[in-house]
Amino acid sequence: MELDFIIWGASAAVLVVLIVAHSWLHKLVTFKMDESTILKFFEDSSSNQFHTLEAISDSTKVATERVKNVCQKSPQIEQDSKELSWRLQTASNN
Repeated sequence: MELDFIIWGASAAVLVVLIVAHSWLHKLVTFKMDESTILKFFEDSSSNQFHTLEAISDSTKVATERVKNVCQKSPQIEQDSKELSWRLQTASNN
């Protein structure tokens, strides 16, 4: 009886760890895919101008909230200090 409890408890703990790891990995992969899409958008843009959330979202087909999340977290993207617009970080605008 006590051994069954230990086995079930260990199984439950492993299951919880697997679910958390899967969730974290899914978020990371989704973020990296979105980041790659948005960075490509900036690289394909002929100028180094700032782009609004809506312009980035419309061009990349990534949801506005996800664009905002990526732009705020990616070290390769810089934000305009006046409004919610971003551009690719380059050595000349550091």
